Amino acid sequence: MKDRKGSDKGTTNKEQILAKVRNATIEKPEAMFKDIDLRTDTWKPIKEEDGNAITFVQKFKEMGGIFIYLESEAEFGECMRQLAPQNGWEPLWCNQPSMQTLLDRYSVRYQEKMPEGENLKRVVFTRCEHLVAQTGSILITDEDNMSRQLFSQADVLLVLAHTEQIVSGLKEALHSLKKRLGEQKARQAILITGMTRTYDIEQHLVSGVYGPRQIAVFLIDN
Repeated sequence: MKDRKGSDKGTTNKEQILAKVRNATIEKPEAMFKDIDLRTDTWKPIKEEDGNAITFVQKFKEMGGIFIYLESEAEFGECMRQLAPQNGWEPLWCNQPSMQTLLDRYSVRYQEKMPEGENLKRVVFTRCEHLVAQTGSILITDEDNMSRQLFSQADVLLVLAHTEQIVSGLKEALHSLKKRLGEQKARQAILITGMTRTYDIEQHLVSGVYGPRQIAVFLIDN
């Protein structure tokens, strides 16, 4: 017997819910999005006249990033010796052997251990896997970092890249990374797209609360 609302009298709410669940599993509705295409790229194509490099620079700077173009590694060394003291990027922290060799070559001072102290600025220098043009992002792995501290605890993140590392999208970046590593897999890969942006209780935009407060990319032209 049913009341005016169509519910069965003499049954509890729990029994009614279980009945609805049972009927739903028996009578499966037709899929609403069965024809959806999950393979086609939904990003707008990069303008041919801009290319990957210019698109990355535009997107990266929109996110508040600092971009520095260099023609050679020697120019990078000279640039770092000037900019580090001017911008308060000392001491540099770097634990990657390949990057330590580069810094040693051009007499750029650094230290291997994370600086300690509550009010001490942590300035990290690292390499990257790729620069993603569509989003202005930086793809970094912990392959030779040994620890995620390098990019998770940095106040200032300084990234070295070469023009050949710029790719159009994330799909291409991950495919290239998989191809390079082969069967070996990175324990962790992180995609950094500008500084963190959150709103406080008064709806004021606050940047850099979590993670780096400043990100700079040094791009060396091959």
